[in-house]
Amino acid sequence: MLAGCHSKASTKEAEAEKNFIRWVDCNIPYEVMLAAYEIQKKYKDSDISYDFADALAYLAIRNGNKFNTKTDIKRLYNLLDSLKEEEGKKIDDYYGTNKYYLYYKEAYHTIFAEFIGEYTSTQGEAKYGLKCYHPFPKGYWYSHSDDFGNSRTYGYKRKHLGHDLFGSIGTPIIAVESGIVTHLGWNKYGGWRIGIRSHDKKRSYYYAHLRRNRPYIEGLAIGSEIVAGQVIGYLGVTGYSNKENTNMNTKPHLHIGMQLIFDESQAEGAKEIWIDMYQICKFLSHNRTSVIKEGNDYIAVR
Repeated sequence: MLAGCHSKASTKEAEAEKNFIRWVDCNIPYEVMLAAYEIQKKYKDSDISYDFADALAYLAIRNGNKFNTKTDIKRLYNLLDSLKEEEGKKIDDYYGTNKYYLYYKEAYHTIFAEFIGEYTSTQGEAKYGLKCYHPFPKGYWYSHSDDFGNSRTYGYKRKHLGHDLFGSIGTPIIAVESGIVTHLGWNKYGGWRIGIRSHDKKRSYYYAHLRRNRPYIEGLAIGSEIVAGQVIGYLGVTGYSNKENTNMNTKPHLHIGMQLIFDESQAEGAKEIWIDMYQICKFLSHNRTSVIKEGNDYIAVR
């Protein structure tokens, strides 16, 4: 009996000693993301050691995680000038041993791991740039505001841990990133919804309130492999009901969420980490795919 108690205590101690990030506050203005991205694109083939996520971590240390668009864009270009002046200089060399820098570095690399890089277009052309996509395709209107953390009361009082983009019923919904479908079907809060986990298992995307009667593209199932930029479903207003296929009494919108997973214990339950996607969606608006009708569904032309 004593041995069993000791075993349980040891397990709890081992869990407590695990060193992984337990919370992330992502409040980077999209203009700063865009400036860092443009520098990355311009100097990707140069001898300058510049990295998008490292540059954002550098800024978070300089500004105490209180971003100012004008000031921090200036800091980005000052950083670039410093890297140019000293051959072999890396961003890590400035704050590489600082525990807060290492925190921001890991957090931002986890968030933006698949955002920028080489990819192949649907025409087979090799490209470099943004390879994650805005959830709404070109030509479809939407509106949004920063609603992360707002109060929700259906079922119980809680914070809104996603981002709502308002649009027209039937708007094709685009997969932000490639991954595997992990959740599909009805949820009394999210209505018809899709959960997609990234291939590196560090991010999970949640697309909710999809269209009544026909929320998904044909053939979508748990375990389906998804490619960034493809159509996965259609905007609606379902949810807030135990009865399947019920519309809410509100405007049509997509609820999109990004969950970060640094340890598998954070995949489900009270330890989940969700981040604000408002600025990220504004950044991704610079990469909206086109869609065309094919059969009963729309397909993306990336």
